Amino acid sequence: MGPLRLLILQATPFCNLNCSYCYLPDKSQRRRMSLEVIEKSVERIAASGLIHKEFSVVWHAGEPLAAGIKFYQEADEVIRKKLPAGVSFRHCLQTNGTLINKEWCTLFKDLPMSVGVSVDGPAALNDKFRVDRRGKGSLAQIERGMTCLQEAEITFHTISVVTKEAVQQAEAIFHYLYSWGPDCMGFNVEEIEGVHASSSLQSVTEAEFGAFMSRMHELSFEVGEPNLVREFRSAHAAIMGSVRKMPRVPPMENNPLSIINVDVDGNFSSFSPELLGMKHESYGDFILGNFLHSGIEELKSSPKFQRMTAEIQAGVKACQASCEYFHFCGGGAPSNKLFENGSFQSAETLHCRMTKKVVTDIVLGRMETMLAHDLPQEYAELMA
Repeated sequence: MGPLRLLILQATPFCNLNCSYCYLPDKSQRRRMSLEVIEKSVERIAASGLIHKEFSVVWHAGEPLAAGIKFYQEADEVIRKKLPAGVSFRHCLQTNGTLINKEWCTLFKDLPMSVGVSVDGPAALNDKFRVDRRGKGSLAQIERGMTCLQEAEITFHTISVVTKEAVQQAEAIFHYLYSWGPDCMGFNVEEIEGVHASSSLQSVTEAEFGAFMSRMHELSFEVGEPNLVREFRSAHAAIMGSVRKMPRVPPMENNPLSIINVDVDGNFSSFSPELLGMKHESYGDFILGNFLHSGIEELKSSPKFQRMTAEIQAGVKACQASCEYFHFCGGGAPSNKLFENGSFQSAETLHCRMTKKVVTDIVLGRMETMLAHDLPQEYAELMA
C-alpha cells in the first residue's frame, strides 16, 4: 500500500472544449477547488505517512487553466506550507492548450510546472474531435498556446487520442507533432470509459493499429529519437528491466494509495484517476471519503476500499495467469477492466491489447533486428 506517487487534484470540472470522446460527466460545471480542500488533502495525506521523499501533484480533469493563475499561486503556497520538512514535489499539468498565454508561461516557470498539451494532430483530424462549445475546431487556439510555450522556451510534451481516423494518418500526425518540438509524444487510445460508452477502435484490428504504431516507431528512428514516443519509451524500459532481472514496480493504478485522486469538493478515491466522478451499477460511485471530514486511517477500514482492493488484486492475478506480457505490464488498468469488461477481476482489454501487447511486440521486433546487425552507436546510446 503506497507510498504516494501521484496526488491528482481536480482544480475545476469545467472544460471550455467539448471533445467528442471525452469520458467526463460534469465538464459544464464551473466550480473551483477551494484552498481549504487543498490544505486538508495535503495535511491528511502527510499525517498518514504515505508521503515519502517526493511525489507529483497533477492538475487534471476538466481544463486546469480555467481555474486561473492566482489559484495556482495560492495552491502552491498551501501545499508547501503543509508538507513535512524534507519532502519535495513537482507540479504537473495536462491542458488543452487553448488558454495558454505569456502570463501562464511566467507561472509555469515560477512554480515550476511540467506542462503537457493535448492535441491530436493536423486540423483535419484535431478539429473533428477536439471542438469548443459551439462545435468549432480548437487547433488554432492550441497552436497559439504552443507558440507561447516555444517563445518562453518551456519544454512540453503532447498527448494525442488515437481514433479510427487517426490510425490511417501516422505520418501526418507524427510530422505535425514533431514540428512543435515536444520532448515526448504520448498516444492515448480512444477508451471506453465513463459517459463515453464505445470506441471507434473497436472496429480496428490489432494489425491495423500495429501498422500505425510501427510507423510511429520508424519515424522516431528516422529523426534520431527512438524513445520520443512515450509508449515505446515505457515498453523499452520494461523489456530492459526484464532482461536485467530488475524487480518490477507494480503499476500505480493497481497499487492502493499510490495514486490519490481528489475532486473539486474534496471527495477522494484511489487506483485509476478516471474512476473518480464515475458511477457503476455494482459499486454506485468510487468515492472513498472526503478530506474535509476524514483521512486515510478511516479509509483503510472502508468496506468499499477493501472490496475494490481485493477485486483489483484478483484482476492482476488473472492477468498474471493468462497473459505472456504480464512481466512487461504488471496487470491492466482497473478502470479499463471495469468499463470494458464489467469487472475489476477481469484480464485483457482493448486498451491493453493496443497499448501494451502491440507496442511491446514492435519494440521486441526492432531490438531483435538490431541485435542481428551492428547497432549504430547513436542508437546504442539512446537505447541504453
